[in-house]
Amino acid sequence: MSKGWLLTSRSLLFSVVLHVVIAAILLFSFNFSSTPPAPKPKVNIVKATSVDKEQVELELKRLADQEQAKKQAEIDRQKAIEKKAAEVERKLKQEQKKLAEIKKKKEQEIKKKKQAELKRKQEEKKQKELEKKRKLELEEKKKEEAEKKRLAEEKKRKEEERKQKEAEAKRLEEERRKKEEAEKKLAAEKALQEQLEAEQQALQEQQDAKEIDIYTRAISRSIRDEFITTGLPEGLSCVIRIRLLDGGKVADVSIIESSGNELFDKRAENAVYSASPLPAPDDVRLLNKMRNLDLFFKP
Repeated sequence: MSKGWLLTSRSLLFSVVLHVVIAAILLFSFNFSSTPPAPKPKVNIVKATSVDKEQVELELKRLADQEQAKKQAEIDRQKAIEKKAAEVERKLKQEQKKLAEIKKKKEQEIKKKKQAELKRKQEEKKQKELEKKRKLELEEKKKEEAEKKRLAEEKKRKEEERKQKEAEAKRLEEERRKKEEAEKKLAAEKALQEQLEAEQQALQEQQDAKEIDIYTRAISRSIRDEFITTGLPEGLSCVIRIRLLDGGKVADVSIIESSGNELFDKRAENAVYSASPLPAPDDVRLLNKMRNLDLFFKP
């Protein structure tokens, strides 16, 4: 339907354009032919005692031939315009004929389609009825088969459930046994690890104590080297608390157990400051154990 309307519109538009072209050509032809002839060039009249008659005749003939050529050109142009208009009119008729044929062919196609559609619908209706009947028979058969299958599956399902329960019980028992074994093994490994760590810690403490003792004796020697014994009684001793910084630098000194002699205690403090930096380990872990060092000092 849309294709036929498109062809009709196209032909109508072509017809309108064609008539407009013809009208424009005719109007142009009329305006051109009605244009007044160009004025003849003025001939200056020259007074003379004698005129060449042959020359005048030739000029008149040339002007006449020129005018005749213009008229002939206008006639030829008019014929060309009429020929072109006739050609356009011929093409328009051909287009109209072609459009009529297309329209007729389209109507025949529409008629054939309607007949085919009617036949298809009748066949479709027949097929639907047959399909409906076949479906009813198939559904009845399926119901019987489905019931048989359901009963068989139900029996199979119950048997599988029984087997699954037995397998699950067996699996849980196996998991419980493995879990107990794993817990026992883990507890034994943990106890062994703790024992190893304790032994390692004890060994490390012993090693640290040995090294701290070495540094403590070195510190005592350094302090004794700076201690002044002049004017002091023999046999005095005290306990000094020394706070160490990195590199063995002395941050603070205090007497936590006095010797009973104020001068002895004071010289002991001064000796500590004078001996700074004191011998100290490079190991930060070991140094941290010695940062607050209580030293028994006896010169």
